[in-house]
This record gives sequence, C-alpha cells and structure tokens, in this order.
Amino acid sequence: MSNNMTPEEVVRAWSDAYVRKDLDATSALMSENFVRLGDSTHWTPINKQDWREIMVNFFAAFPDWRWDMTSLIASGDRVVCEFTEKGTFTEPYPIMPGLVLPPTGESFTDYDCDCFEVKDGLITEIRAYVTNEIDRKFSFVSKIEEFLATGDAPGN
Repeated sequence: MSNNMTPEEVVRAWSDAYVRKDLDATSALMSENFVRLGDSTHWTPINKQDWREIMVNFFAAFPDWRWDMTSLIASGDRVVCEFTEKGTFTEPYPIMPGLVLPPTGESFTDYDCDCFEVKDGLITEIRAYVTNEIDRKFSFVSKIEEFLATGDAPGN
C-alpha cells in the first residue's frame, strides 16, 4: 500500500482485510509502533505482533466471525467507525499458552466503536470501545485472570 492513501482509505482497506481474516494485509497497514487499547485488555497497550497472535486464535475459535461497518467519520488523522460484530464459539479457543477453552456453541453480537489514528498511511493506534456481550457470555477476561493467578485452567 502506498503512503498517499487518505486516513479513511487506509482504515477501509484495513477493515476489508480484517473481514477477510487476512492478517498479512491488516499488518501491512499497521505501523511498527502500533498499539491497540481496549476494555478486553484493561486498556493495556497491545502491539501489532500480539494483536495478530490473539486474532489467529480468536478466528480459529469463531470461524463464522464477521463484522460489518455501520458508520465512518474521518477528520484529519482520526477515523472513527462503528461496527456490528458477531460470531459463534464452535471450536476450541487457545486463549494463551496452557489455556484452551472448550467451545460453548453460543453466539454473541457486539457493537463496537473503534477510533483509528493514521500517520503516513499506516494505522498507529486503535482505541476499541465494545459493548462486550462476548465477555458477558464467555467470561474470557476472568478466565484468563484466574489462570494467571492460579496457573490452572478454569474448571480443572
């Protein structure tokens, strides 16, 4: 991708690649110092490589995952989009080394608002605000925290 794309074009291209689950294409549009911030990680910054690894495992667990852009507003280097995100937990979820969660067969629908910062044709930051039905249904965050605190997978 050339750096003469507008911030809106960069975000649309990134989102299209994300919908295709094409992590090579999404990564190519993210700067080397990229960070993602969001409630699912208690606003701890996630770098490009960690985000990509998380998504590989998430896509494996939710093979029917999709998200649809419902709005986009661009101003300067900032692009703000709303998405409807859906998926069904039908495959084992290797959430982190030593912790694989079994599928529940349940579906979720979340409404996301993502604020993208774009510099020189690359996304430098995503701030993700998500309604988090996914965590209310599956409790991934608390299961990770329990695993980290005890070193044992939940339910073992």
